[in-house]
Amino acid sequence: MPSDKPIFFPIGRPDDPRWLVPVGYRPRKEAFAGWRPYRFTSRLAWAALKPAMRCGAAPAALSPDDAYVSCLAGLNWTQLGWRHSSDPDPLVYLGTPGPRRKAIVHLIDPASHVCDLIVKVPLTDAAKWAIRHEAQALVQLQQAGFTAAPRLVHLDEAPGIASQTVVTGLRAGLHCSREVAVLLHHLKRPDDCLTLRQVACSFAATSVQRVLDEAGPDVLAKALVDMDDDSAMPAVRIHGDFAPWNIKLHNGTAALVDWEDSHTRGLPLHDAYHFVHMVRCLFGKQPRPMCRELRFRYPFNLPALQRRRLEVAYLLQMLLRDCPQAAQSYRAYLLATLRLTVAERL
Repeated sequence: MPSDKPIFFPIGRPDDPRWLVPVGYRPRKEAFAGWRPYRFTSRLAWAALKPAMRCGAAPAALSPDDAYVSCLAGLNWTQLGWRHSSDPDPLVYLGTPGPRRKAIVHLIDPASHVCDLIVKVPLTDAAKWAIRHEAQALVQLQQAGFTAAPRLVHLDEAPGIASQTVVTGLRAGLHCSREVAVLLHHLKRPDDCLTLRQVACSFAATSVQRVLDEAGPDVLAKALVDMDDDSAMPAVRIHGDFAPWNIKLHNGTAALVDWEDSHTRGLPLHDAYHFVHMVRCLFGKQPRPMCRELRFRYPFNLPALQRRRLEVAYLLQMLLRDCPQAAQSYRAYLLATLRLTVAERL
């Protein structure tokens, strides 16, 4: 990037923009090919905004000293993996506000108008850790031969800036499709098993106390009884944020992006439960157990009782994580669902 700070105009609420677009840039439809809002009102607004930008209509530009703009100044696209002779057009998506917020820069080839490289820039110290963790996960996935994920191109360790290849496709829908199920199958660890009891033994006492204070002793006691199960189950790689907006569909196949919450070894159905509960919470559905209704099936058999216990395990593991303020509504949803799930009898 040239030494001068780039000038952008924001898209989104004035106090919380979601995209930064270079002033004077006329985006083609290819530039935003993978972006599809889920809410109807957002899709209408987005449909109206794109032709307006192509005609030159835009909000007021941000100041070069704006925090969102200054974090991008001085970045060397060539060092990060840009291989074209001409400079890219950087379209910047700003992640969800919170402790790990980051700027996701889509480097657009001005000749083809398509995105050729993704660069992640941390906006907080916690985001640096998350970007480094994802870089490590992408290397592990590549070494394991897992191809349904981006490939790490470059990591600048100290500032926590990383670049990766582009995963083409549209965001997945709000239901667990066949392509999504196949993707989960591929995350199974060959010849590796894990038990609920082993996972429960890893719970930190301080975190358990926090859940005890929130859920009540009866709920937590029932949940821990469910976790006291030494039946061997196939271990899987956990994506950690397995949700429609992190799944790309293209030509009948699915791929996963955003591996910042990934774990090398975990319980089956963790990601599947995350998918259904995250969608239900964000779209205002009432809390309820999903073990009876979950459509996803592994090629190996999981009895109904184990599916319920695995749902309890997912809910507990999410509640035991440090929860940023922005996710408090999901925490309340998880607590309500845990109360109902431990009372469910199959």
